[in-house]
Amino acid sequence: MSDRTLYLFDGINKSSVKTIVEQIIRINQYDDDRDRKEKDFKRLPIDLIINSNGGSVYDGLGLINVIDNSKTPVHTYVYGLAASMSLLIAVSGHKRYAGRLSTFMYHSVSTHIDGHLEHLKNRVDETQRLQNIYDEYILAKTKLHIDELHRVQEHQRNWYLSPDEALSFGIIDEIV
Repeated sequence: MSDRTLYLFDGINKSSVKTIVEQIIRINQYDDDRDRKEKDFKRLPIDLIINSNGGSVYDGLGLINVIDNSKTPVHTYVYGLAASMSLLIAVSGHKRYAGRLSTFMYHSVSTHIDGHLEHLKNRVDETQRLQNIYDEYILAKTKLHIDELHRVQEHQRNWYLSPDEALSFGIIDEIV
């Protein structure tokens, strides 16, 4: 299996994530088979190239689960934009890289909320649950601090970071 480069250039949704999930699983199955048959088999990394403005939190978390559980290392490369949910996917890489002209963006989780009062309360609770998952994950994988994230959330703004800032916060491991 020579082609180990995957691309996330669309918004994060069921179809864009499905393709990547299938390919990561297929490569892992191939590597598992070779690992059983070859004594000193070494897994070559999967490269996930990212240029995305984000999208569905649920679909993004599904992809992150697959990356986290991949025995074959997944290296993420940001060439362009890693915003919102695609930022969290970029952070999930076993090794993380970015081009010098890339941009990263963090903001609070957003969902579409409408309906009756009880439905609104339920959606607010679910949005807060997703925000907690998002923040706990990014804090565990980087050098970011919760007060930095709360400051962005309190001012209801987008926080844009350069590759140098992303490197200093541990969002990426190297600028390429």
